[in-house]
Amino acid sequence: MPPHPAVAYLVLVRPMPRAIIILLLSISCALGQGTVVSDDRLPTASIELKRNDSPATSIPWQLPKPNDPLYDAKKEAAIKNDKESHLVHVFERGVFKGYATLTSEPPPEKPAKEMHDTFTPNSKLPADAVELSASARPDKADYFPARPKTHPANIPSDYIPVRVFHHGHFLGWSFLPRDAVATLHKPEKT
Repeated sequence: MPPHPAVAYLVLVRPMPRAIIILLLSISCALGQGTVVSDDRLPTASIELKRNDSPATSIPWQLPKPNDPLYDAKKEAAIKNDKESHLVHVFERGVFKGYATLTSEPPPEKPAKEMHDTFTPNSKLPADAVELSASARPDKADYFPARPKTHPANIPSDYIPVRVFHHGHFLGWSFLPRDAVATLHKPEKT
C-alpha cells in the first residue's frame, strides 16, 4: 500500500522538475518540520521515506520493471511524460513500495472543540475579534494558538475564524457563526 502523500515533507528527493522541488520545500517550511534533501542516488521523480536508515538491499532505488508486481504502466507514463505531474516513485530503505502523489495541501487542522461560552457584545473590537463574558472560565488549550490555515472538518462552513479575548487578554482563535459575530459588533443602543 503506498504511503499517504502527507509524509512527503520528510523524504529524500532526487532531482525532479523544479516545480515539484519548490512544492516540497514550501510544504516543509509551512509545516516547520522535516527537511527535503536532494540526492543523486535516487531515480528522477522519486522519494525515500526513511532517508536516515540504511538500504535494505544491496542494489537500492531500482525502478520497477514491467514484470514487477507493483509496476503500473499508466503511472510510469505519467511520471515520464507529464512535467506537471506530482506522481512519484516511493522507496523505503531503497526498496520500491509503490507510487504516491505529492500535493501542496496542508495537513488537516485538528478538530475544533465544541464550547458553549457566552460572549459580551463589544462594537469597539475589530471584526475578527470577540470578548468572552467576564464570568467565563476559559482554558487557553481549547483555542487555536494561531489562525487556522484551513477550516476544520467539524465546523460548519458559515462559521468564521475569530480571535478570542478574555479580560483584555488574547486566548487564541476559535470559530463562530458569521451572524453571531456580526451581532456582537453592533453598536449598543442608548
